[in-house]
Amino acid sequence: MSVIEIKNVKKSFEGNVVLSDISFNVEKGEVVCLIGASGSGKSTLLRCINLLEDIDEGQITVLGQDIGKLHNINEYRKKVGMVFQQFNLFNNMNVLDNCMLAQTRVLKKSKEEARKEAIRQLEKVGLSDFINAYPATLSGGQKQRVAIARALCMDPEILLFDEPTSALDPEMVGEVLNVIRELAEEDMTMIIVTHEMKFAADVSDKVIFMDDGIILEEGTPFEIFNHPKNERTRQFLARIIS
Repeated sequence: MSVIEIKNVKKSFEGNVVLSDISFNVEKGEVVCLIGASGSGKSTLLRCINLLEDIDEGQITVLGQDIGKLHNINEYRKKVGMVFQQFNLFNNMNVLDNCMLAQTRVLKKSKEEARKEAIRQLEKVGLSDFINAYPATLSGGQKQRVAIARALCMDPEILLFDEPTSALDPEMVGEVLNVIRELAEEDMTMIIVTHEMKFAADVSDKVIFMDDGIILEEGTPFEIFNHPKNERTRQFLARIIS
């Protein structure tokens, strides 16, 4: 069953075409990795799915709803979580409060319920010892794991990751990718924009190569990484995987 259906989506900024006729589906429990050079439209596509940007043409259907016709964006974002490149944590709140805030405000949970769920998810990402720490005292990898725990606290049906490791030092990358790997093993439906090709090959069910606002190629990790059909895909992978 498709939980995300993207049909003929187009998006421009001031006449500059960023997405041109994008179409693909994501099935329940599927992990889809979007790869491609910077500026190819991957992050913009993710932002459109999360309603941070409006599309110009086409249709995005998520969990059976045309998201262009939604009246309550907060209700939608309970089901579709997003983890950003730059963490987007509240620096004036400790780790626990960062993970409780949306639960109490959006899900209307009691503080006690929200606290229990926050601690449960922070344990899951290996940060139960840091519940009283403030973001400024954490490493990049720890901040991103808090951001993932915060998203999981909302009990989403779908998670979107926008280059979750690109702001991290190389030694921090593995700890974040391991958390995402564990979510994949639990059949969480995910779309991940990533430059980590080995990770994409290991964790995804489907890989989509975007170039200049269009999908040039999509297939299994084996097909894309071992037998790419498009010359541009071959050039990109040769440059990235050296």
